[in-house]
Amino acid sequence: MKRWMRRKAKKLERFSQLHPTDRTLTYEAAMFLWMARLWLALVPFRKVAERLGKSYPAAAPKNLLGSTSEIEDMVARSVGDAVIRASKNVPYKSVCIQQAVAAKMMLGRRGIPSVMHFGVGRTVDEREMCAHAWLATANVEVTGYPLDEGLTEIAYFV
Repeated sequence: MKRWMRRKAKKLERFSQLHPTDRTLTYEAAMFLWMARLWLALVPFRKVAERLGKSYPAAAPKNLLGSTSEIEDMVARSVGDAVIRASKNVPYKSVCIQQAVAAKMMLGRRGIPSVMHFGVGRTVDEREMCAHAWLATANVEVTGYPLDEGLTEIAYFV
Protein backbone atom coordinates (compact mmCIF):
# COMPACT_ATOMS: atom_id res chain seq x y z
CA MET A 1 0.00 0.00 0.00
CA LYS A 2 2.83 2.40 0.85
CA ARG A 3 4.51 1.78 -2.51
CA TRP A 4 1.24 2.55 -4.32
CA MET A 5 0.86 5.79 -2.32
CA ARG A 6 4.45 6.83 -3.11
CA ARG A 7 3.91 6.18 -6.84
CA LYS A 8 0.70 8.24 -6.83
CA ALA A 9 2.41 11.04 -4.90
CA LYS A 10 5.30 11.10 -7.42
CA LYS A 11 2.84 11.18 -10.33
CA LEU A 12 0.96 14.04 -8.72
CA GLU A 13 4.22 15.90 -8.08
CA ARG A 14 5.32 15.47 -11.73
CA PHE A 15 1.88 16.58 -12.92
CA SER A 16 1.99 19.69 -10.72
CA GLN A 17 5.35 20.60 -12.30
CA LEU A 18 3.86 20.70 -15.80
CA HIS A 19 3.25 24.05 -17.41
CA PRO A 20 -0.32 25.21 -16.62
CA THR A 21 -1.21 24.99 -20.32
CA ASP A 22 -0.15 21.33 -20.40
CA ARG A 23 -2.12 20.58 -17.24
CA THR A 24 -5.23 22.19 -18.72
CA LEU A 25 -4.74 20.27 -21.97
CA THR A 26 -4.44 17.03 -19.97
CA TYR A 27 -7.71 17.75 -18.16
CA GLU A 28 -9.34 18.45 -21.52
CA ALA A 29 -7.91 15.21 -22.91
CA ALA A 30 -9.32 13.23 -19.97
CA MET A 31 -12.75 14.75 -20.60
CA PHE A 32 -12.60 13.95 -24.33
CA LEU A 33 -11.39 10.39 -23.61
CA TRP A 34 -14.43 9.89 -21.41
CA MET A 35 -16.71 11.35 -24.10
CA ALA A 36 -15.11 9.14 -26.76
CA ARG A 37 -15.54 6.07 -24.55
CA LEU A 38 -19.24 6.78 -24.02
CA TRP A 39 -19.81 7.70 -27.65
CA LEU A 40 -18.18 4.51 -28.95
CA ALA A 41 -20.04 2.37 -26.39
CA LEU A 42 -23.50 3.83 -26.97
CA VAL A 43 -23.62 4.79 -30.65
CA PRO A 44 -23.40 2.31 -33.56
CA PHE A 45 -20.03 2.65 -35.29
CA ARG A 46 -21.57 3.58 -38.65
CA LYS A 47 -23.04 6.67 -36.94
CA VAL A 48 -19.72 7.43 -35.27
CA ALA A 49 -17.97 7.04 -38.63
CA GLU A 50 -20.24 9.67 -40.19
CA ARG A 51 -18.95 12.20 -37.65
CA LEU A 52 -15.26 11.32 -38.05
CA GLY A 53 -15.11 12.79 -41.53
CA LYS A 54 -15.17 11.52 -45.08
CA SER A 55 -14.21 7.86 -45.33
CA TYR A 56 -11.66 6.59 -47.85
CA PRO A 57 -10.37 3.08 -48.58
CA ALA A 58 -6.74 2.46 -47.75
CA ALA A 59 -5.77 2.52 -51.45
CA ALA A 60 -7.07 6.09 -51.95
CA PRO A 61 -4.54 8.95 -52.26
CA LYS A 62 -3.18 10.10 -48.90
CA ASN A 63 -2.39 13.73 -49.77
CA LEU A 64 -5.82 15.06 -48.75
CA LEU A 65 -4.51 17.28 -45.95
CA GLY A 66 -2.96 20.61 -46.69
CA SER A 67 0.23 21.62 -44.98
CA THR A 68 0.16 22.88 -41.43
CA SER A 69 2.13 25.65 -39.78
CA GLU A 70 4.83 25.10 -37.16
CA ILE A 71 2.44 26.40 -34.50
CA GLU A 72 -0.27 23.92 -35.57
CA ASP A 73 2.33 21.13 -35.50
CA MET A 74 3.37 22.17 -32.00
CA VAL A 75 -0.29 22.18 -30.86
CA ALA A 76 -0.83 18.73 -32.44
CA ARG A 77 2.20 17.36 -30.56
CA SER A 78 0.90 18.89 -27.32
CA VAL A 79 -2.55 17.37 -27.88
CA GLY A 80 -0.99 13.96 -28.55
CA ASP A 81 1.13 14.19 -25.41
CA ALA A 82 -1.89 15.27 -23.34
CA VAL A 83 -4.04 12.41 -24.65
CA ILE A 84 -1.31 9.87 -23.89
CA ARG A 85 -0.73 11.38 -20.42
CA ALA A 86 -4.47 11.39 -19.65
CA SER A 87 -5.01 7.86 -21.01
CA LYS A 88 -2.47 6.52 -18.52
CA ASN A 89 -4.34 8.11 -15.62
CA VAL A 90 -8.05 7.64 -16.29
CA PRO A 91 -9.75 4.99 -14.15
CA TYR A 92 -10.37 2.65 -17.11
CA LYS A 93 -8.33 1.17 -19.93
CA SER A 94 -8.24 3.78 -22.67
CA VAL A 95 -7.74 1.99 -25.99
CA CYS A 96 -6.33 3.33 -29.25
CA ILE A 97 -9.66 4.20 -30.87
CA GLN A 98 -10.73 6.26 -27.85
CA GLN A 99 -7.40 8.08 -27.90
CA ALA A 100 -7.61 8.75 -31.64
CA VAL A 101 -11.23 10.00 -31.41
CA ALA A 102 -10.41 12.23 -28.42
CA ALA A 103 -7.37 13.74 -30.17
CA LYS A 104 -9.37 14.22 -33.40
CA MET A 105 -12.06 16.12 -31.48
CA MET A 106 -9.46 18.24 -29.69
CA LEU A 107 -7.66 19.10 -32.92
CA GLY A 108 -10.99 19.79 -34.64
CA ARG A 109 -11.83 22.34 -31.93
CA ARG A 110 -8.59 24.10 -32.82
CA GLY A 111 -9.17 23.99 -36.58
CA ILE A 112 -6.28 21.59 -37.22
CA PRO A 113 -7.11 18.96 -39.86
CA SER A 114 -6.24 15.35 -39.07
CA VAL A 115 -6.56 11.87 -40.52
CA MET A 116 -7.77 8.91 -38.47
CA HIS A 117 -6.51 5.57 -39.78
CA PHE A 118 -7.91 2.11 -39.09
CA GLY A 119 -5.94 -1.08 -39.59
CA VAL A 120 -5.94 -4.77 -38.81
CA GLY A 121 -3.23 -7.32 -38.21
CA ARG A 122 -2.42 -10.44 -36.29
CA THR A 123 -1.24 -10.79 -32.72
CA VAL A 124 2.39 -11.67 -32.08
CA ASP A 125 1.58 -15.39 -31.94
CA GLU A 126 -0.41 -15.07 -35.22
CA ARG A 127 -3.49 -16.69 -33.64
CA GLU A 128 -5.86 -13.74 -33.37
CA MET A 129 -6.78 -10.70 -35.39
CA CYS A 130 -6.24 -7.31 -33.81
CA ALA A 131 -7.39 -3.84 -34.79
CA HIS A 132 -5.70 -0.50 -34.33
CA ALA A 133 -6.57 3.17 -34.80
CA TRP A 134 -4.07 5.99 -35.12
CA LEU A 135 -4.24 9.71 -35.81
CA ALA A 136 -1.95 12.06 -37.70
CA THR A 137 -1.88 15.58 -39.05
CA ALA A 138 0.04 16.56 -42.18
CA ASN A 139 3.35 16.61 -40.26
CA VAL A 140 2.74 15.06 -36.81
CA GLU A 141 2.07 11.51 -35.61
CA VAL A 142 -0.47 12.33 -32.89
CA THR A 143 -1.66 9.03 -31.34
CA GLY A 144 -1.22 5.31 -31.94
CA TYR A 145 2.41 5.38 -33.04
CA PRO A 146 4.71 3.57 -33.58
CA LEU A 147 2.71 1.14 -35.71
CA ASP A 148 3.20 -2.59 -35.35
CA GLU A 149 4.75 -4.49 -38.21
CA GLY A 150 2.21 -6.48 -40.18
CA LEU A 151 -0.54 -3.94 -39.58
CA THR A 152 -2.58 -3.35 -42.73
CA GLU A 153 -4.54 -0.14 -43.11
CA ILE A 154 -8.14 -0.75 -44.20
CA ALA A 155 -9.61 2.76 -44.20
CA TYR A 156 -9.08 6.31 -43.09
CA PHE A 157 -11.21 9.34 -42.27
CA VAL A 158 -10.37 12.93 -43.15
